[in-house]
Parts: sequence; C-alpha cells; structure tokens
Amino acid sequence: DINLGLTHEQVEERDSHYLTNATEKNYSKSYLSIFCSNLFTFFNLLGLVVTVALIVVRAPISNFFYAIIYLANISIGIIQEVRAKHSIERLSLISSKTSKVLRNGEVVELNADDIVLDDIVLYEIGNQIMTDCVIVEGEIEVNESLLTGESVAIKKGVGDQLYAASFITSGHCKTQAIKVGKENYIQKLSAKAKRYRKPNSELMRSLSTLISIIGIIIVPLAVANVFKALQTTPILREAVLSTSGLIISMIPAGMFLLTSMALAVGVIRLARHNTLVQDLYSLEMLARVDVLCLDKTGTITDGRMKVNDCILLNNPANYTISEVMGSMLSALNDSNQTSVALYNHFGHSTALKPTAIVPFSSDKKLSAVTFSDVGTYAYGAPEFVLKEVPEKLQNLIRQYASMGLRVLILANSKSSITANGNIPAQMKPIALITIADSVRENAAATIKWFKDNDVAVKVISGDNPLTVSEIARRVGVANADKYISLEGMSERDVIAVADKYTVFGRVSPEQKAILIKSMKLAGHNVAMTGDGVNDILAMKEADCAVAMASGSDAACNLAHLVLTDNNFNSMPKVVQEGRRVINNIQKSSSLFLMKTLFAMMLAVLTLLVPDSNYPLETNSLMLVEVFVIGVPSFYFSLQANDKRVEGKFINYVISKSFPSAFLMFASVALIMLAQKVLSPYYPSFVDIDLYTTMMIYAVTITGTIMLYRICQPFNLYRSILYIICATAIFAFLIVSIFLGSDIIGTVAFTPLYKTWHHILIIVTILSLIIPISSGLDNAGSIFRKNPKNNKKSNED
Repeated sequence: DINLGLTHEQVEERDSHYLTNATEKNYSKSYLSIFCSNLFTFFNLLGLVVTVALIVVRAPISNFFYAIIYLANISIGIIQEVRAKHSIERLSLISSKTSKVLRNGEVVELNADDIVLDDIVLYEIGNQIMTDCVIVEGEIEVNESLLTGESVAIKKGVGDQLYAASFITSGHCKTQAIKVGKENYIQKLSAKAKRYRKPNSELMRSLSTLISIIGIIIVPLAVANVFKALQTTPILREAVLSTSGLIISMIPAGMFLLTSMALAVGVIRLARHNTLVQDLYSLEMLARVDVLCLDKTGTITDGRMKVNDCILLNNPANYTISEVMGSMLSALNDSNQTSVALYNHFGHSTALKPTAIVPFSSDKKLSAVTFSDVGTYAYGAPEFVLKEVPEKLQNLIRQYASMGLRVLILANSKSSITANGNIPAQMKPIALITIADSVRENAAATIKWFKDNDVAVKVISGDNPLTVSEIARRVGVANADKYISLEGMSERDVIAVADKYTVFGRVSPEQKAILIKSMKLAGHNVAMTGDGVNDILAMKEADCAVAMASGSDAACNLAHLVLTDNNFNSMPKVVQEGRRVINNIQKSSSLFLMKTLFAMMLAVLTLLVPDSNYPLETNSLMLVEVFVIGVPSFYFSLQANDKRVEGKFINYVISKSFPSAFLMFASVALIMLAQKVLSPYYPSFVDIDLYTTMMIYAVTITGTIMLYRICQPFNLYRSILYIICATAIFAFLIVSIFLGSDIIGTVAFTPLYKTWHHILIIVTILSLIIPISSGLDNAGSIFRKNPKNNKKSNED
C-alpha cells in the first residue's frame, strides 16, 4: 500500500534475506593497505637489500644508522595515516545522507543503507536517488548526468523508472524500491560518483615522475658501481660498503614520506575547523587557487529568504493575492527556500482548485498552476514569466534589484498550461514580490581576506545580475559593478565574457560549467563553492570543489572538500592550511633531492675516473641527513606560510636542489683532484680515511651554506632553526678536527689539525664554493619562472 508502506514484519523478512540497500563503502584506506603502502615501497625494498648485504659482510654498527631513519619514517607515516583515517571516518559520519521512507503509515528518516526491497521512499528537489525505483505517485524532473553525461533534466511521472545516482531537480514523488544494494543497475557507477575523484594534482604527478626517474637511474648505477669496485679491489666487503653508500645516498625516502605526512597533518588540522577533506591531494588544488567562484545563495547569503514587499499591479479577479499565492503554494508543494519564504508571508490556501501544474526548475525559473475557474497563474523571474516586460515595469524591477532584492512577478492568463508543460504566451502582470536574502555574518571579512591574498572572487548566480551585483558590492567583492546576464547566450558568447566580468546573473547550470572551463583555459586555477543541484556541473569542472554539508546530496558527493559546519567563513582557514602545506613541502623536498642529485653526479664521476670507487658509506652523510635535511625539513613543514602557490612543483624543487647538489659535488670533485695531484708529494693523501673525512667536511659545510640560502627570507622562526642546526654541525666538525672522532661516520686516525695542508685545501675549496653559490642560486631561478607570468610581462 503506497499510503502505508511496509510493515515491521515485512521489513524483518527482507532483512533476513539480505534484501537491504547496504553496500560496502570504503571512505578511507584499510589498516592493512596503510601498513603495506608504507612498508612495501620500491625504496624500502632497496633499503632492505642493502641491510641484508651489510649484515652478510659484517659491516660496523655505525653503517646501519640509516635504518633508524627508515624505521622512524615508516612509523611516522603509518601513525599519521591512521590518524587521518580516524578523522575522515568521524567526519564522514557527520555528512552521511538519509532518506525519508514510509513505514506503517508513518514517514521515518532512515540511513540509505537501511532501505529494503519494496520500501516506499519519498524524494523531493535536491535529493539523490538511493536505489533503482519506480514512481508510484507524483511528478518530477530528474538529472541523470552522472549516468548518461546528459545534463538536461528529464520529466518523469507515475510508472517511470528512476536510477540510483541521479538527482531530483524539481518536484516531489513517492517511489517503490525495485532493486537494492548490489542489485542496483548502476551501483558501481553510483559508488564512483559518491566517492571522491582524485584531482589533477601537479604534486602527485611530480612525485610519481621523480620516483620513476630515480628508480630507473639507481639500479644501473648501483650495478655498475659493484663491477667497478670489484675490479678496483677484489675485496667483496669494500664493494658492498661502497655500493650501499651509493644506494642509500640516492634514495630520497624522506621526501616522499614528508609529503604524505604533511598532507595528512593538514587533513587532521582542517578537521578541527569542521572541514572534511576527501583526499590528501585536495589541499594542493586549493593552495594553487587564484580564482574563487561563489554561488550567491548558500555562500554569500545563508539561504534564508524573507518576503520584503508585495506591490499590486492589477487586482486578481474574485480572489485576494494571498488566496492566489496560497493556492499555488498548496498545489506546487515545493520545498525550496523561495517557496518557504512565500509560504511564511502568504500561507497556504485551498480557495482555488488546481487542474495542472508546472513545478519550479532552474531552466524555466518559474512555477505555474492552472486553476479550474480563473486560468493560469505563474510566478518567477519577470523576463521568464512575461514575453515582453513593459518599460515602466522594467524600471521598477531594476530599482528593486539595485537594492539587492530578488524580484518575482505574479502573472495571470485565461488560458491553460500547454500539453508540453509551457505557460501561455500572453501573461498579464498581477503583482511584484520582492524577496530579501540574508547575508552571512562575516561574509565581508571573508571576501576581504581573499582579496588581500591574491584570489579573485567571481559570483555566479541564477538570479537577476543587478540584484547579485548589489549583494556582491555590499560584501566587498572587487569590481562587483561589472555584471552581465547570460540569459540566452550561446557557448561561444559565454566563453567570450568569462574573463571580462565579475558578476554573472541568469546563469544556467550548463553555463556555470562553461564559465569554469573558460577560466581554467585562461590559465587560472579555479575553485567553485556550491550547495545545490544546479552547481554540480560547475563543481565537476573546477580544480577544487567545495560544498556545504547542508547542501544537496549531489554537491556533497562531488566536492573535494565539505564544510561540515556549513560556514563559508571557514574558507580562509582552509586555503591558508593548503598553502602552508604545499609551500612547505616544496621547500623541504628540495633538501632531500639535493642529496640524491649529489650522489648521482658523484657516482657517475667515480665510474669515469680510473682507480676510484664511490667514496662514501651509508653513515658518511649522517650530519647532512640530520642537521641539513632531517631537522630543517621537519620544522619547515610546520611553519606558517600563506603565500599563493605558483609554478610547477618539479621546477621549483630542481631549481632549489640542483645548485646545492652541484656545489656539494664540486667540492668533492676538487678534493678528488687534489688527492690525485698531491698524493705523490704528500703521502698522507694515500690514507683513505683522511681523504674521505675531507669529503665529508666539504659536503657538510656546503650543505650548511645552501641551508642558509633555502632559509631565506629569514624570520625569527627560520633564524632560530638555522642557528641551532649550524651550531650543531660546526660543533661536531670542530671536535673531530681537533680530537679525531667517528661520530661523523668515518674514523680520522690522525686529527686533521696536525695535517695543516688538509685543512688548507678544504678552506681553499670553500672559498671558491661560497661566491659561486650565489650565482648558481640565481641561475636556478630560471627553473622557477612561471610561464604564465612571463607571457603577461611580454604582453605588457
């Protein structure tokens, strides 16, 4: 019985046969996948091979120090991902969706998983269809774009079938579930639609590229080094120590861990600001945004509306305006905010008997009802209700719109609604109804933050552009006076005006998507906020889509981020966190890649030079690993940084790391040259331990110089960080110079201060390196140039 729904006994019977709508949902990674993804990586497996090899040749315990860093990195990665998993799952519960179901004659709100076969499910505008079902009462328009790619709403009535993952765009209906759970025809497609779509992430692509390139280079270099070492010295132990040092030096394991850890911490921090991040890489997309597109209703305004005034133009025959509007509202039974505002002002009435209705849709921008004795009444946007708007009436509408009010017109015709659902051609204006939107508290402060932080704000709305412009002006949107109506514009026309205006009115859902696409083609990184079904096409096109949790199911399912407290004023905190994470990842990653590039260059050099092997062991760069890379990169990832992210990640990282790596390589190459030239005159140069120790000193001091450059511009935070790291480095070096020590990785049998020519060589090399570092750093800036900015400069 469609008026009673299933009984308790019928529900229990279906439950016992597993005829429920429950499907397996994985909103985050499982514990097993978290452990596996952190343990079984290409670089971790290489590290394991190195460890086994070192154990076999009984290497000193100091050669295994790198394993501590590996274990710490793996542990931190697992812990942070588990914490992120818990945060995401908690917030996923907050934003979970429910459906209204008729059972035992009562409407109850159930989780979508609890729907059973044959349930009578009630849907209204904005809802997502949760099961394959058939309409048993009512009439609706449905958007099936997630299934078919066709965005035009389809009208459906009693007996028509609805498919899971489509959305109600107008009307309301009762349906009977004919398939549930995995039996839904498009269950897999629906799951993909509801799950997050991985963004087109520059960071993700760059990291994948680096892993591939390093992985391709490291294996042949290691194999060649083994053969070279065995030819130079037949001792297997020496060959293993040399090759192990090469492999460990080339692996930037910390860079990839730091990236995932920093993103995971960002997700957790945003959870405290009531923001659900549906994938780690969403933060990068938000950090790069330079254009933010807002839908007026639900973002700048809070969605609450109130009738401001009703101006009679002509008296409705035989009935009051309240009876006409009340009868229309009763017949239409819409639940959108406009209808709620009209109901609060006019109430419901049964004075007139409806014979046909046209429910509101975003395309038609009107609602209409034909009554048995007075013809058709319609209300909506004036230019959609009236074929031609008289000039005097147009001036009046423009006057109210310039005050920031939405203007609806009520019109009448003696004719009926046509068979294809259109209103009569000739409509007589009866009244103007003005509606005021409630502007969100602190909306002006939020808009100002974006303006001050190089993010252009554009407002896209289906309302009158003059009304939207006034509201935008009130909250401080720059160039809010540049507004345009897109009504009737072709795709080519929309593309032509996309970059010229700030406020766009009378925009259809398809036109919203065209605007976003056009801005992206112009070189912008675009974020789109929305909460309605009419926003989903634009949100799918945007680089980063942000939805309000109270919005439609469609918007929340497609969004990259969901504001669970429905507070647009949280956006600055979200953008700040994204910028902090990505800027700090870029700065820290350059330190890790510096060591990798240095090891590659040194490995190639030793392969080319006769009678030389890779000179560094796994523990030789311990000071660099800890005080030049490890500690600074960790604290870089925590510092505040709200500068907009620009340029390519891989370009920035190479521009910062290559000069540093080259200087480290140059210092070691000069020491190798000095050893070859001076060993006949100074027998101490034959001592491999002193020779290697000199390299470690040179590399460590060069790394400290480059850390100084990476810390620029200095503030109190970076100044303290640099002073601590540099002090620790030079303390270790001074101790080893005067006392001889194995704390930096290689035993110096004779303290260097007794062999003055070694110190003189190091000082000479560094005196050459320091001035060169500035020039190389400037040369590296070529990689960081933004092509878009270059083009702009040339045009200027």
